[in-house]
Amino acid sequence: MEPDKNSEAEKKKHTVDDYADKLVDKAEEFMDETTQKIIASEPYKKAGKTMEKATLSLFRKAGKWWGKL
Repeated sequence: MEPDKNSEAEKKKHTVDDYADKLVDKAEEFMDETTQKIIASEPYKKAGKTMEKATLSLFRKAGKWWGKL
């Protein structure tokens, strides 16, 4: 009996799929770690505070304009 070519191709497909899954998992892990580092960084915290101040200022101005209508 000869080995089926389909089974060999299927095995190769599974190994490629497994390899791709491993790469995706590694990439996701790397992104998660990097995200945590960015969130913990001081510039990120300062940017958040600055955005909060800017948003508050905009809403105050919008409230003043709303009162004039």
